[in-house]
Amino acid sequence: MAKYTVSSDYGSMFGMDVHARSVTVKGFDWATGEERTKRFGDCPAASEIAEWMEANFTGPYYAAYESGCTGFHLCRQLRKLGVDCDVIAVTSIARSNDDKRRKTDKRDAGRILSEILSPKRSFSVVWVPDPECEAARDLARARHDAAMALTRAKLQTTALLLRHGFVWNEKTPAGNLKSTWRGDFDAWIAKIDLGDDVDNEVLAFYRECALGNLARLQELDKKVLACAERPRWKPYVDAFVLIRGIDVQTAFLLAAEFGDFLRFPNGRSVSKWLGTVPSEHSSGDSVVHGRITKAGNSHCRSALVEGVTATCGRSLQLKRPKPGHEVSPSVLAHCHAASKRTRSRYNHLAKEAKIGENKARVAVVSELARWVWSVGCMVQEEQRSS
Repeated sequence: MAKYTVSSDYGSMFGMDVHARSVTVKGFDWATGEERTKRFGDCPAASEIAEWMEANFTGPYYAAYESGCTGFHLCRQLRKLGVDCDVIAVTSIARSNDDKRRKTDKRDAGRILSEILSPKRSFSVVWVPDPECEAARDLARARHDAAMALTRAKLQTTALLLRHGFVWNEKTPAGNLKSTWRGDFDAWIAKIDLGDDVDNEVLAFYRECALGNLARLQELDKKVLACAERPRWKPYVDAFVLIRGIDVQTAFLLAAEFGDFLRFPNGRSVSKWLGTVPSEHSSGDSVVHGRITKAGNSHCRSALVEGVTATCGRSLQLKRPKPGHEVSPSVLAHCHAASKRTRSRYNHLAKEAKIGENKARVAVVSELARWVWSVGCMVQEEQRSS
């Protein structure tokens, strides 16, 4: 959740523009009213920045920088050195046209400093995960990237074959089309001759990419299953898999991405974090809602969309805990309520209200995320009490 810092609690405040090899810091000392700016180059350490703050400003200190590719390492290091530091969501800081035309590191640092000094703060603070949670996120995202790479390699291979007139059409004894990328399919590709040595080399390249990505995905699946059994994640994974449309990989991804479920005050904030709330353009008496913002966590959103898409047309079958998966009766009842509610919600929107399947799925995904959050809060409270 957003943490609104009281300026009077600190002697000095700092806005930082952080890059891979440089950090520009602009500070304001409440005691003297003085402002100073310094640029640190050559991949500066957090200790170097903290020493400059202590030598030139009055403590205690508060610093902030925008979220981005540099992650949370600097924030954690400054906190260890006694500097209260936050990471601000980059989308929550307003930029004027002048900022867009004249962008420099010094101006960016000054803009962040102005935001944190302002009594009317509109920015949001990003929750900083601990190293264990961030490692779990990296594993879940790597598994997702491997799945996307595998899908891309498969499509590239079949597209090349289709351009040369080769289409998989093998049938089972029952007359159904056999699954692709199994033993028979791979053996069929291995025997294909496209009639040109260069084309055959391209086909071999795509086939090797697909098989290599498949092996990497299977290896990452094993690592996810092993990590999901750790004490920190197992209670959440055991609960989430009981919800319709969520498997172990998705459950682990959700647990790692949420991290701390109690940081969200309500379901609306969860939908906003997921990027499933509609955009809005209102003026006067006119209120216009557009497509969803997609400004939140894309990994969770895409995983939930896939789960809802795979199960929306199937009959409702409530899941039961497997042996070794301990779930309290209240959590089990809540998971079953989530499965029933999301299915009835989809049927109402898609079949009765007839708003369209895609819109119905997005609406169900937004509500499903709130159910996941509520289940996560229940599990987290149980873990705290135990």
